[in-house]
Amino acid sequence: MNRPLTIPTPTIPIETFVPIKVIPLEPLPVLEPSVLPAIGQEELEQVFREGQVLESQSRWSEALTYYETVLRTHRNESTLLERYRVARFHCDVGRRYHDTSYLNLVRSLTVIDTLHFFENVMARIQATYAETPRWEQLFRHSVQSYKIALSDTHFRSQMGLNLTDAQVSAYLSGMQTTVDGWTIQNSEDVKNGLFYIAEGAQKQIGLNPVIVAMELTCGIVNSLDPNTAYLTPNQLNDQYASMAGNLVGLGVELRSDRSSLLIVRVIPGSPAERGGLKEGDRILSVDGTSTRGRDTDSAADLLQGKENTAVRLEILSEGLGQRPRDVSITRQKIEVPSVEDVRMINNTLGYVKLTSFQSKTGSELTKALNDLHRQGMKCLVLDLRRNPGGLFQVGIEVADMFIKQGAIVRTQGRDRGLDSPYMATGRDTWDVPLIVLINEESASAAEIVAGAIRDHKRGTLIGKQTYGKGTVQQILPVRMGIAGNVQSGVKLTVEKFYSPLGWAYSGVGVTPHISVAEEERTRTVLRPFDGRLPLPLPRPVTSNLDDPFIQAAVEESQKLVK
Repeated sequence: MNRPLTIPTPTIPIETFVPIKVIPLEPLPVLEPSVLPAIGQEELEQVFREGQVLESQSRWSEALTYYETVLRTHRNESTLLERYRVARFHCDVGRRYHDTSYLNLVRSLTVIDTLHFFENVMARIQATYAETPRWEQLFRHSVQSYKIALSDTHFRSQMGLNLTDAQVSAYLSGMQTTVDGWTIQNSEDVKNGLFYIAEGAQKQIGLNPVIVAMELTCGIVNSLDPNTAYLTPNQLNDQYASMAGNLVGLGVELRSDRSSLLIVRVIPGSPAERGGLKEGDRILSVDGTSTRGRDTDSAADLLQGKENTAVRLEILSEGLGQRPRDVSITRQKIEVPSVEDVRMINNTLGYVKLTSFQSKTGSELTKALNDLHRQGMKCLVLDLRRNPGGLFQVGIEVADMFIKQGAIVRTQGRDRGLDSPYMATGRDTWDVPLIVLINEESASAAEIVAGAIRDHKRGTLIGKQTYGKGTVQQILPVRMGIAGNVQSGVKLTVEKFYSPLGWAYSGVGVTPHISVAEEERTRTVLRPFDGRLPLPLPRPVTSNLDDPFIQAAVEESQKLVK
């Protein structure tokens, strides 16, 4: 590519980033990738038909979830990957421009600030990303993301662009024709192309070059892989709060549900629980702002606020037909436990539900196990259903509690000389017979524990195939804005991880010894709120004896405890 634009490039120390995880230092044997079946043409066409319905209605969050689900078993299908990427770009743009922390940030940046950020991000990708960067592909994808942003009416409104669709289309067509003739060989070419596009946007449509440069940089980051992402200041703070297990809010876990937000979990002891919210309730509006059409992240941003401030919610509960009610709840600091529902199921069988892997999970789990031991536990059920993971090292710590010796997990980065198995320490090991419950929402660190238990024949896995997230991310914060007083960052994939015996987790997951089938519950509202069929609700994760997972665990425990 002919270098179209030259900008002074101050040297930015890579140390601006502070990684959360330290990479180990011994070699790991080359592991063979897993092979998944190809998708049939008829099935593929059906996937596209259903996906097109969601896309045509701008239900991008649902489209993203839909394509992601199909890709779990057909992750090498290029056309599916393309539709997934388009849906993700739409969701990413929506999240950024409904996030006040990001809007405030970009409005304070200079072109040099964005250059600093771009160079830091590219340096970290070059140095530590799990695979060799394909700069040409990354650049093309970033342009695609930028085009999606400009086609978004909310984006144009936030940026004060009074342009018709025809004007946007004409500008993008000319820009695309220009960049199609470029050859991108390295990050320097990417940088020059980025600022050429930014300069052209300012001249042709009056768009701030800072916005263009940030959009293109975010597009590069978010196209690397599904788990690498740019983090707005609010998202970065949420990541830290989640790892520490404390946050300010209402205490609910949410999922986008077409016309609303679906509450899938209410944290015990939270303001939401005290306010009468329950699993299965739907949030229709927040302080008068509708949640219709918003994805989970952007809608949840409406719930954020300072401690001790109130938020007014319009709630629709199951079984109440079309009678929404208003609820006022005060935001408070919440200590989110990672260990819940610790109890004896019967005289010999103990039960612990592990909801995530936080910095305090090890101490919480040790206390729970000691409590159960005092009550006569002879066998343990460790429930990892719907556990999305968390801190990599804490997953190793939990597995170490039950495995006396040998590898717990193996990692593999781009430089094989920096990889090694993580080994059991043999300290304070619990040798109680073990049953682990898993399902399709058990991921990441939960899969490290389940996979180690399976490979070491340490216990029985009951449930469903796990999610299949076999990568490790670093959180890389960077200071931006006036005087560097605002932090945003990047969550960057640095390694893939494998089971002790070398089996891949990524896109595959962990297979249980005993499968459990369960049916999703349908809503009990008299008719759908938005005129469409209601989405099914997953069964709640419980320790009740009518739960099919618990029934299977009780039956298995009778074989393990003589």
